[in-house]
Amino acid sequence: MTPATPPPLHPAEARKIAALAREVTGITLSESRTDFLTGRLNRRLAATGATSYDDYCRLLKVDAQERIAFGEALTTHTTSFFREKPQYDWLLTRGLPELHEAGRLRGRGLVIWSAACSTGQEGYSALITAQQARDAGMQGIVPSLIGTDISRPVVRRAMTAVYNRAETEGIPQALRPRFLLSSRKIEGIYRIVPQLRDQASWRTANLATGEGLDGIAADVIFLRNVLIYFDGEIRARVVDNVCRRLRPGGFLMTGHTEASHARRDGLELVHPSIYRKVAA
Repeated sequence: MTPATPPPLHPAEARKIAALAREVTGITLSESRTDFLTGRLNRRLAATGATSYDDYCRLLKVDAQERIAFGEALTTHTTSFFREKPQYDWLLTRGLPELHEAGRLRGRGLVIWSAACSTGQEGYSALITAQQARDAGMQGIVPSLIGTDISRPVVRRAMTAVYNRAETEGIPQALRPRFLLSSRKIEGIYRIVPQLRDQASWRTANLATGEGLDGIAADVIFLRNVLIYFDGEIRARVVDNVCRRLRPGGFLMTGHTEASHARRDGLELVHPSIYRKVAA
């Protein structure tokens, strides 16, 4: 419960919090955004019993579990089904056919990675797109999804695959009967069909440190609306951690405002905000 009178955040404490945010999550925060910092962290002070931000910083140095909660408190999770829909359209009409026709998926499935998955809508949108490709005759596409996020609550929410009416508005009407189940008990509540839920796996991971990314090798990676939160050094580290897990010939989908941040050797721009990893 948030304290009635939260402790003040002094400039020196704000600098410590910003430094710890970069260390723990990779996120760059301005120490001048005191309203944002107190708004996000007052509940953590109340939950831990810290009486000042200095006390809380000392706790973060020694308590690994609280560092996780700290990172979750600072991160923002905005997503929707088929957000930036032209990217899914390109994937359906250009990207997946290219992977299919080049034989890159022969003998194995298509692996999609939603690298900052939030509550799962991005990943499920990609699975729906892959199923549409199969319907169009690309039976060699057998999709699976890996969703990762730094926040445990949003990963748990993605696992449930349950969404309300407002959250499902982005799903085209023609696709809703096939991929959504209506709750029999609660009006306006839907769940993704078992076929897609069975194709998805979810885990917590830190894109900046690489923790939780072991074993990922993907053909399509969504890295959208996350690079804007990092400074140049951390951003380069994130892009490297992600691109090392993209198979040759695979595609990296970035946010439209951050595509330039993903430029690096070994990637070629094939469409606005979409890169292909140059085949070895």
